[in-house]
Amino acid sequence: MTQSSIDSLSPPAQSESDGASVDRSVHRMGYRGWSGDLSSGWLRWTVIAVVGIRRAWQSRWLRRMLFFAWLPAAWFGIGFFLWEQATFSPEWRQTLRPILQGMPPTPEFNEIREAVRSGNMESGRHTVWAWLLQSFFRNPQAVLMVMVVGLIAPPLISQDIRSRAFLLYFSRPLTRAEYLLGKLASVWVYLSLISTIPALGLYVLGVLLSPNLSVVAVTWDLPFRIIAASVVLMLPTSVLALCFSSLTQESRYAGFAWFALWILGWFTYGAVTSAEIYNGQQEALRTGQQFVVEESSWTHLSLYHTLGRVQSWVFGFSEFRDIQVSMLILIGITVIALGILIHRISAPMRV
Repeated sequence: MTQSSIDSLSPPAQSESDGASVDRSVHRMGYRGWSGDLSSGWLRWTVIAVVGIRRAWQSRWLRRMLFFAWLPAAWFGIGFFLWEQATFSPEWRQTLRPILQGMPPTPEFNEIREAVRSGNMESGRHTVWAWLLQSFFRNPQAVLMVMVVGLIAPPLISQDIRSRAFLLYFSRPLTRAEYLLGKLASVWVYLSLISTIPALGLYVLGVLLSPNLSVVAVTWDLPFRIIAASVVLMLPTSVLALCFSSLTQESRYAGFAWFALWILGWFTYGAVTSAEIYNGQQEALRTGQQFVVEESSWTHLSLYHTLGRVQSWVFGFSEFRDIQVSMLILIGITVIALGILIHRISAPMRV
């Protein structure tokens, strides 16, 4: 190796003054100001929310479910199109009649059939739109909600407990409320992507499919009802799912408890109400009266149907006195699960 090559590998000469300044900077133990960008203390929870959102987005199954969440909106959009066309065209009403005859004899469908029979389609417009939006929430989106929450919520807190990430979180100026809000926001973002935003998009699609914009004057309250129904869906379910996650260090146990709650409630309700409907039909045949499907008194065996009952009131198909017990159950579940959740989050701070 030549002398020139050795010189090229040697570090540059450093003056005595430069060495002294470096030495002072290394051994200076006082406070050093933060040179990066500062954010408001009110936004600390967003850091936890962003981490949870990004971690959940890595799942291929979640991305697929978000894609399929928008497909039912196109199907329900056909219902908006058929009704709006039938409002101004008698030929389309003939198409609607056989479809409505196959629907169950519920009070809302009886009102819709009467509107079609009398030709006064304007009187049934709000009912039809509200029923389509309620069905969108209650059937495809509620089932999808169970799968999405069961996929992203179980590891959110259980992994922090197992990895002792609490020690890192609470060594920062972070409160329990901010930590909890960040975790809840991680779930709420995805729930809004499968419920609130598609439902609002479905409403806008219905307006665009209408022959004129006069429909907005009749259905202006439906976007607010969509938001209210989203709160009913998102708040108790997200708190309950995170409660399960906080009770164990294994996310699979939290996921099992979440799915077991919905599946057992669904099948228990279905078994009881099937017998109830059969007895009602037999009684109607014996007395010669028309059998009308009503909300079962066993609704509260199933959290899915309890949510649907409250959402039915939000969209105007039930009286408040009919859903008081369901509302109290949802509030009770939210309060109890939130209490357990806060207790579990506070545990590392008490050690």
